[in-house]
Amino acid sequence: MTELLGIWLLLAVFLDGWAHLHLPGLETFFTPWHAALYSGLVVTAVWTASAIWSNRQPGQPLAQAIPAGYRGTVIGVVLFGVTGVLDLAWHEILGIEVSLDALVSPTHLLLGFSLFLILGTGIRSARAAGGAAAFEWTPPALLAAVLMTGLGGFFLIYCSAFVRAAPAVPYLPTPIGSPGHTQAEMPAVIGMASYLVTTALIVVPFVYTVSAARRPPRGIATSLVAVVAWLPLAMSGFRPAAVAGAAGATLAAVVADVLLTRLTGHWLGRRLPAVTAALVALVWTGQVAGIAFVSGIGWPVSMWLGALVLSAGVAAGLAFISSWNQGRAQSPQTVLS
Repeated sequence: MTELLGIWLLLAVFLDGWAHLHLPGLETFFTPWHAALYSGLVVTAVWTASAIWSNRQPGQPLAQAIPAGYRGTVIGVVLFGVTGVLDLAWHEILGIEVSLDALVSPTHLLLGFSLFLILGTGIRSARAAGGAAAFEWTPPALLAAVLMTGLGGFFLIYCSAFVRAAPAVPYLPTPIGSPGHTQAEMPAVIGMASYLVTTALIVVPFVYTVSAARRPPRGIATSLVAVVAWLPLAMSGFRPAAVAGAAGATLAAVVADVLLTRLTGHWLGRRLPAVTAALVALVWTGQVAGIAFVSGIGWPVSMWLGALVLSAGVAAGLAFISSWNQGRAQSPQTVLS
């Protein structure tokens, strides 16, 4: 139930972001989109309180009746409420943010951290129930990982490779030192950086799911790519090149999930960097193919292929770091824990 309410909260966050992007002139804190978010928080708070009360034994202090995994949820709910009041004061004094400043506003970042704690309830509960050695990806735990990734996609939308669809933008190489070099290079630089950031956003939760069990949950690649691609697109606008790229990447993630089901846990554990690199290369190849089909590629081969290679390298590096200093003689499950 907590994770289902988390869907409400996450969609309300993107809805509020959509309003700020498409309805300029919002100069008040009291909007229907804020109401959707804060009403979701109120319902979540009531549900959390009821879970604590129903878990309480006669004469037991409420602090000791908090179900396993819900302490972070309580902190998140309380912090969200306090930060909401601070956010109201912030807007009344300094006004409403309308662009990038809205995503990096201190009060908004605190609200995001609060939601992160709430959305992570399913993972904490699953770990408390089975322990690290017996952890299994239950549906609530898997949904928690996906929702937390989606929240990351919201706060990093300004450098999303799915929203930008950078390879579709024509690129004219300009020699270093020549007039207009910086202006010509900057869109491509931002586009290249967006691939690396979005790669990390997908790979980190993917590696985490592998580190907690013998193999990734079924459909994890598709779920992560979908939430990172489609929710930001729904918020920013469905442009043809971006939609085609997201569709190609999602289809590639489905193929990756099918291939992952054929890998043994032992092989996956010992070759995780290669697996994550192949996953990322497949996803971005699907995206570039989708963009090429709809609008054509504006980047030269060296750039879009280089973006794929760099992203695969970042993916492999993150997977390698996850098992840093672990003994080779350990089982794959232990190595990745």
